[in-house]
Amino acid sequence: MKVRIITIFALLSLLAACGGPPPAPTATAAPNRPTDSAPPQTAEPSASPGADPLLNYSWLLGTTMPSTRSEMPAVALNGRLYVPGGFGGVARLEAYDPLTANWTVLANLPAGRHHLMAAAHGEFLYIFGGSPTLGFGATDGAWRYDPGQDRWEELAPLPDARSAGAAVTLGDVIYVVGGSGGSGELLAYYPLENRWDSLPGPQQPREHVAAVAFDGHLWVIGGRWRGDGELKSVEIYDPSGGWREGPALQTARAGFAAAVVEGRILVAGGEVIFTGSETLGSVELFDPNLGSWAFIEPLPAPVHGVGAATLVGQVYLPGGSDRAGAIDNLGRLQIYGP
Repeated sequence: MKVRIITIFALLSLLAACGGPPPAPTATAAPNRPTDSAPPQTAEPSASPGADPLLNYSWLLGTTMPSTRSEMPAVALNGRLYVPGGFGGVARLEAYDPLTANWTVLANLPAGRHHLMAAAHGEFLYIFGGSPTLGFGATDGAWRYDPGQDRWEELAPLPDARSAGAAVTLGDVIYVVGGSGGSGELLAYYPLENRWDSLPGPQQPREHVAAVAFDGHLWVIGGRWRGDGELKSVEIYDPSGGWREGPALQTARAGFAAAVVEGRILVAGGEVIFTGSETLGSVELFDPNLGSWAFIEPLPAPVHGVGAATLVGQVYLPGGSDRAGAIDNLGRLQIYGP
């Protein structure tokens, strides 16, 4: 079932009344290739010894989510994909097992959140900030989820409130970068000590941003900012050397997904609302050997308000909205894999 709620742009005030979570559906078949919405496919070359494994990759459709949601992150932890919060289920936590192609509904978040940030460290899932169930004001709350106990624990709050930023783990530090409502500083959380530091942030303020850990550095990609609109720019943070400019995207985008797969960075989907109203289906791949981004096969379903995570060498992109600047949620699980 597809949930359709029309709302104004995220820069305006929104009052959204969310109903109770729907029941989890019966698991369906394992991931299969899309037959209705994907672009025509050409024959793919067979892999040979030493060949690039991505030559055999394409977009697949997996088991539909229990709840259709958008504006939430996706995190890989202990071989499962975790999806917390978001419009359409602001207090929901669901996990997907790629081995069984099944979703599981887990303990609700301590409080409803959309535009929240999340990352994994050790055996735990961490969520930070986001906006409350009603409205778009940023919050400073932080929680840790223990999958073994199916239980949440409150943590030290963020130094300043954030919404629509990104969280990335590098070693024993979780970085929260970008977002609206805060100082613009780079926030460093030390999960082993439950404490925060505030560090210099990227030169370009940005929210609805994506970020990944790549080659020991924090890559902060795209997003949007007030009068600057959607962004192509990329900034790279070296924990031992500070910030530098990175290779710009080919397409300015915000509210998109990013992940690392087979030694490259993949960005997918997103939206443009400052220079029109468009949901993006394009996908770009950064190859460090070339030092630039290149377009690859687009998404079967263009979406924004999504996160992505890599499990067993495949990129998983759950949910999202297909309507730019609005909530028109899809429950599809789009997978980039062989």
